[in-house]
Amino acid sequence: MARMPFAPAAAALRGDLLASAVCAALLSMAVPAAAQSTPGAAQPTPASAQGTPAAALPEVRVEAHSSEPATERASVGGIGDAPLSETPQSISIIRAETLRDLGAGSLSAAMRSETSAGDFYNTVGYIEGLQLRGFQLDNALNFRRDGLQVSNHAPVPLENKASIEVLKGVSGLQGGVSTPGGMVNYVLKRPTAEPLREVFLGVSERGTALVHGDFGGRLGEDKRFGYRINFSGEERRPHARNAPGDRRFVSGFFDLRLPNNALLEAEFEHHKVRQRSVPAFGLLDLDGDGVAETLPPPVDPRINLNAQPWSQPFESRATTGSIRFQQALSANWQYGVRLGAQRIRTDDRLAFPDGCSSGPEYLYPGFCGNYDFDVYDFRSENERRTTRTADAFVRGAFSTGAVRHDLSFGFTRTRYEERFEPMQAYNWVGIGNVFSPVVLPEDGGKTDLNTLRDANTREFYVYDAMRFGQGWSLWLGVRHSRLERSSERTDGSRAVSYGQSFTTPWAALGWQPWQGGFAYVSAGSGVESEVVPNRPTLYANYGETLPALRSKQVELGFKQAVRGAGLFSATLFQVEKPYADDVEQAGGLLERVAGGRELRHRGLELGWSGRPTPALFLQAQATLIDSDLTRSLDEGLLGKGAPNVAPITASLFAGWQVPGVQGMTWTNRVFWSSSKPVTRDNSIELPSFWQYDTALAWRQRTGDGSALTWRVGVDNVFDRRYWREAPTQYWGGTYLLPAQPRTFRASVQVAF
Repeated sequence: MARMPFAPAAAALRGDLLASAVCAALLSMAVPAAAQSTPGAAQPTPASAQGTPAAALPEVRVEAHSSEPATERASVGGIGDAPLSETPQSISIIRAETLRDLGAGSLSAAMRSETSAGDFYNTVGYIEGLQLRGFQLDNALNFRRDGLQVSNHAPVPLENKASIEVLKGVSGLQGGVSTPGGMVNYVLKRPTAEPLREVFLGVSERGTALVHGDFGGRLGEDKRFGYRINFSGEERRPHARNAPGDRRFVSGFFDLRLPNNALLEAEFEHHKVRQRSVPAFGLLDLDGDGVAETLPPPVDPRINLNAQPWSQPFESRATTGSIRFQQALSANWQYGVRLGAQRIRTDDRLAFPDGCSSGPEYLYPGFCGNYDFDVYDFRSENERRTTRTADAFVRGAFSTGAVRHDLSFGFTRTRYEERFEPMQAYNWVGIGNVFSPVVLPEDGGKTDLNTLRDANTREFYVYDAMRFGQGWSLWLGVRHSRLERSSERTDGSRAVSYGQSFTTPWAALGWQPWQGGFAYVSAGSGVESEVVPNRPTLYANYGETLPALRSKQVELGFKQAVRGAGLFSATLFQVEKPYADDVEQAGGLLERVAGGRELRHRGLELGWSGRPTPALFLQAQATLIDSDLTRSLDEGLLGKGAPNVAPITASLFAGWQVPGVQGMTWTNRVFWSSSKPVTRDNSIELPSFWQYDTALAWRQRTGDGSALTWRVGVDNVFDRRYWREAPTQYWGGTYLLPAQPRTFRASVQVAF
């Protein structure tokens, strides 16, 4: 079991804690004067810029699905306390109850109805990647947990998550150093006002079994101490053959209401996963010229190419926790300090199919025309990724004349480290075949050097949401980041380090032309950095960290909320993102250079959610993306679209309360994707596809006050076979991943 992060993080965070405490103390001395100078200011409920609750303390959290989508609020946007219908950002919220009804146990399954999102090498027994607006999110930079930065390089447990918030677009406002597709924030379940006792039992697929317990409430006569405990155990027998696994999870969230409107919170979670991975497939080289240029027909998704007798499971042990203190200084102002730490330990091991040497010409990437492929014994054990974050903030409201301000400012420091064993194994062991498996010898000899990496970021941010008369509003934000990056080989060679400072501004102008309507225009920027792949046979500068680059976005949106009829939204956007590109050197090796190419994505997002009748809830989404390579060292690629990005996607979700059966809801979901490029030159495309999922949930009340919820569901009802994604990895490998086959599930949930 991985060690709890609090002990090792305490010493490392001591300096951050001191800096945060000093910052908070100085800010708190300045704020009362400002608050007292505006006695007529409106009473605010400023939203958390980083995911902490913002109402006057102490607070009570009630977890329930909002019947009015227009009234929902999210913390991931970072500015003000306006509902989503009056926020100049494109944000979605996926509630825990919806995930449970849909049987979604992973990030990929949770995001299936989100048309602006796409998978990026999401397979059984491995970490999950995500695309937003056609750009891959950085697993170390673009994910938050209650607003604090965490690494997504571990399977994510959903048992203790109240919701998943999805910000689409450039996220430089809330994460100065992050890729521009957007940001995902996991909102944690908090102590409940009333006692909560729930047990969930579920079965699915070929024998997967899950048990989950959720317990919460408040203790003491004055109810000052709150708790929320979640635990789960799962035995996994997924649709893919030869991929057994198991996982264990426990989490706790505790709060203490202190005198003088202060709140102290502490929480942790530990997740241990062990499962054999299922690797992807590849394009075919039918003519033997050393280039894979043919898309094979969809194969049986139950095939696992990682089925050697010596194949070992992927293992992950992740422990995350935080301590938070916040206090209301007055009716309008509050401050807080938060410390977070995460430690991930991973053993990444599999028989990896990659390239083919049995044909007339060596092939990479892809498979030979007869479905042969090279097999490598890959073992990278004891990978350690550590994230430590400290944040101090002040939030409040005041008025200057007729203008109301919701102001937030603070300081954040984040340290991220990647530590590996001196060597890893990546050894050719023979040739396999998709349809004629053969037993190959193992070779776990570790001969390839690893690369160690460090990142240190200091950020100061200021947000101000100003509301004028006649429905006008101005939203301003700026984040100044000092970025320090370094990398070196595990033998001490090829040491590279640099430091850069960036300011990432963001601004939006909003207007409410009539009741329920909200139009806005916004512009912002973000900063990101890349790392050269650790492939010494391909790159002359393998493993190096490259200088950071700046991305830009403009967005135009309109939202219309109609009481009782839901929320409509339309968003036009343009995102420009620079990438590194490769230059061939003498000897055949490549050198990766920063800023060698640039992609521009222009798109339209459409969405509507609401209740056309009291018994029917509908949510419809569609996203159109025009992807265009505007700069490249290879001029022949100019004007091409990004691989694995569909020009059009659409989804429809419907929840119908079945008449005549009290408490029964029939849920249906359909999603569709147009064809999308596989290769950078767009010469190969995945065909369009669609899938239909359905489920029934029956909620019953028993005579003793307990509640039962029965659920049954079927994913991919028509058992359609198709290639759902074709990601090109940063080292150049292009892979094909099939859709899961028809899958049944059933569960019962007891609240007592």
